Amino acid sequence: MDEQGKIISTCDVDENLALQMWTRGRTPRLSIFNKVKNSRKLIHIAWTEKLDRTLTINGKKPGETITYVVKDFEPAIAKILADFAAKTNFKVKFLKLVLDLEKAINRPEIANSKADLAMMTEEKKSALWIADCTGGDRNTGVFRPFFPLTESEAAVALEDKLQINGVAMKNYDGLAKTGVPAAIKEANPERWHNTVRVTAAAMLLGFTYCGADGTKMADEIWAEGEKKAPTQIGQVAMKAPVRKFSLSDAGLMRLGYKLTSYIRHCYYIDDLEIEYVGDSIKELQDAGFTRSRRIDFNTGTLGDVPYRVTFYENAEEGMTAFGCNPRMQTARHTGDMVLMLPTATYKQALANNTMGNAEDDFYTISRLLWAKRFKEWYETLKPYVRKFAGLIEK
Repeated sequence: MDEQGKIISTCDVDENLALQMWTRGRTPRLSIFNKVKNSRKLIHIAWTEKLDRTLTINGKKPGETITYVVKDFEPAIAKILADFAAKTNFKVKFLKLVLDLEKAINRPEIANSKADLAMMTEEKKSALWIADCTGGDRNTGVFRPFFPLTESEAAVALEDKLQINGVAMKNYDGLAKTGVPAAIKEANPERWHNTVRVTAAAMLLGFTYCGADGTKMADEIWAEGEKKAPTQIGQVAMKAPVRKFSLSDAGLMRLGYKLTSYIRHCYYIDDLEIEYVGDSIKELQDAGFTRSRRIDFNTGTLGDVPYRVTFYENAEEGMTAFGCNPRMQTARHTGDMVLMLPTATYKQALANNTMGNAEDDFYTISRLLWAKRFKEWYETLKPYVRKFAGLIEK
């Protein structure tokens, strides 16, 4: 084991099983150590994201088997992760990544004309700030929040503080100099501070990037700035490059857009319910919903296959539903996926995604689903990293 890497931290689950963190200086792995058989198995820590997953091992007695549920491992996982963070250079990498993520999610998109606002791409719509310079002078304007402000956020994000007074201000540094991003983080840490810190910890420790494999990027982050030894005579040792993050980075895109979707919609995402049924048409019509129209979604928008989404409304109950029928076999579920939420909530979500322009059902449905998935992922990981991620909780 020492030739390949080393165990950094360990915690006994009971007399039969121990959980350990193993690393060779890159993204760590979870070691499941069967003390009865004196054997271990290395897997990604992402294995623990499925809380109802079971693990069965052979016991001491002949024919004896012992079954565990991942949810029961939470204290042991939290301990070995905290020990790993304390005994490695995790904190240095972590704090830098937190700052990089904060810059990425707060980087404003620039609008120099009304046409820029009216024809925003999906990438621009995913920004949480707009540098609005549409008043006729492209060098002046105002940073506009592209998310609904809470009362505490509105008290510090005053428009007179968000003025753009020169072309050099139309970027993240200009926005940061206003002091508003720091002020809203202090006013609402659960939305702006904790989400980023849990995400950064997950990225470094080898958890999924909200369902997507992020191990390649995680390995690159661990290697940043380290010298690579020459492999041939005459070669010079080179340092691994430092990554500059943006939401459009291919490795970060899905996770980053889910994070910003959650930040924008977090205060009503609990209104969204997801169910899986054999026949969404029959289920929803039997529940009093009336079908209106359909939209086709490409692969990668709602899942790993294309979907045909049918809109339904129940005016009497004030509810809107979407029957999402996969056009190919998907590994994520059987049958149809049904999204349901109050009509008033859906209308608010549409408005929050427009910056005052045309409403976009395609964009809003996908981002609501992404926000919901992010919240589920975030709440699963939060207990694992709470002890060392520097969260602010009341």
